[in-house]
This record gives sequence, C-alpha cells and structure tokens, in this order.
Amino acid sequence: MASAELSRARDLLTHLVSEPEADMNDYRRLYDEVLANFELPADAEVEHVDAGGVPAIWVSAPGTSRDQAVVLVHGGGWCMGNANGYQEFGYRISKAADARVLVVDYRLAPENPFPAPLDDTVAAYRWAREQDGVRRVAFVGDSAGGGLVVSALVKLREDGDPAPSASVVCSPLVDLAGEGASLTERAHLDPLPAAALVTAMGGAYLGGAEPKSTPLASPLYADLAGLPPLKVYVGTDEGLHDDSVRLVERITAAGGQAELEIGQDMVHIWPVFSFLPEAQAATSGIGDFLRKGFAAE
Repeated sequence: MASAELSRARDLLTHLVSEPEADMNDYRRLYDEVLANFELPADAEVEHVDAGGVPAIWVSAPGTSRDQAVVLVHGGGWCMGNANGYQEFGYRISKAADARVLVVDYRLAPENPFPAPLDDTVAAYRWAREQDGVRRVAFVGDSAGGGLVVSALVKLREDGDPAPSASVVCSPLVDLAGEGASLTERAHLDPLPAAALVTAMGGAYLGGAEPKSTPLASPLYADLAGLPPLKVYVGTDEGLHDDSVRLVERITAAGGQAELEIGQDMVHIWPVFSFLPEAQAATSGIGDFLRKGFAAE
C-alpha cells in the first residue's frame, strides 16, 4: 500500500489533468495550484534578476557559497510552470549543494515554441557564469526542464562554451517522437496520461518540426558525446521511465559519465515533492552529486 505522502503526490499529479475540457490557460492554472503546495522557507534569500534578458530568481539557503551556482530549469511540458513555483525546490538544492540557485523563467510554448525556451536556458547559464565571483556552474531540471538541460548541454558543447561542472535531471522528457515502450507498458501505473501529454505539449513546443530531425528539441536523438557528468532520477511508475533509461544508455555508449537512480514506486518528478521522504533523500543525493562536480574543477 502506498504511503500517505506518495498518495498525496499521486493526487497532485492527477489534479493536473482533472479538467477534461481544459485549455492551455487551465493547465497553467492547475500546475500553479500543484506548485503552491511547496512553501518556501522563511529564511530563504530571494532576488529577482534579469539573467541576460531572461527573467529569473536567485534563491539561496542562508550561508551558501557565492562562487557556486546552479541553474534550475522547471518542468511543465514547455507550456506550463514558472520560476516562482520552483523556489522551494531551488532552496533545497541550494542547501544541499552549497550553491546559489538561479531559477529560470523561460518563455513558454505554444506562444514561444522551440528554440525560445532553449535559447533562454542557454542565455541564463551564460549570464550566471559571468557574475562576479562565480567560478562553477551546474544545471538541474525536471521533466521538460530536464529535456531543456540535456539540450543546453549539447548546445553549449557545440558552441564551445565552458561546460557545467555537473548536471542533474529528474524524469527528463527527451524523446518527442514518443518511442519509449514505457509510455504504454507503464501507463497503468502513471497518474498522468504521459503519451498524450508528450504528443500535445511536445507538439506545441516543436511548432511543426519533426522531433528526430530537430535533436536540440528532442535530445535523445542528438550527439551525446563529450557532455559533463549527468545524474538522472526517474520513477518506476511513470510513462517516461524509458526516456531516462535510454538517455543514460546513449550517453555511456558515447563515452560519457551518466548515473541512473530509479525510485521504486515513485511517480513523475518525485524529487520535487518536498513532503516525500524519498524526495528529501533525493535532494541530498542531488547535492552530493553537484558538490562532487564542483570539487572536481
């Protein structure tokens, strides 16, 4: 039997798709209602900034290092979510990784399809690297934000930018062709209709482009060689399970370093759900991985 906390997480995901006639504005409202469950601690240090033309929020736990930064890219199918709703997750990462966290408010599809969200993610990373005293920068992203992180890693490598120290993605959405077997094989376990959401929101993000021929939008099909260390979290009970498995397989096959942690009975983006004991443990693991990446520089 699922714990009360896990049942609550499943209920919150179900809430995202609780209105059968929902339009995009409804989905955005529902997602904001879910994110409102995660309260930012009173001692958080918060600063709204213009990160190279991209709205963003610095979030820090008290006493964290100022020479290390994490760029946090929120989920929401490229169409929902905002930096404000991810401040609590940013705070936890800040505390665990001993770094300031820059939560990026990238432009959303369908009003701003690919490459606008990716361009904003890359611009915010470059801005963070340029800040006085910042010596090391890492990435964290979940769901579509995890896909944006992987795409940004490829883009930064292609453009010859300094690589992040390390990156962590949670339930990343990296295959917009929707070919992962888990989309159907694990559909009965997932509170979200993952296959339908990949088609609808992925299609809104692609704006008519074909996923396999647009690898910076659907990075499972990109050249994944030469990327910095990556850790991937995914749950057993989600349709996007195979996106994570295949991503790690392809990075390691290309000679890179990628770790996979699968949460038993866990749902989509489970590390974001602060009330889950498993999420608290994952936060510690994220912090450990990022600290190791920072220390290696």
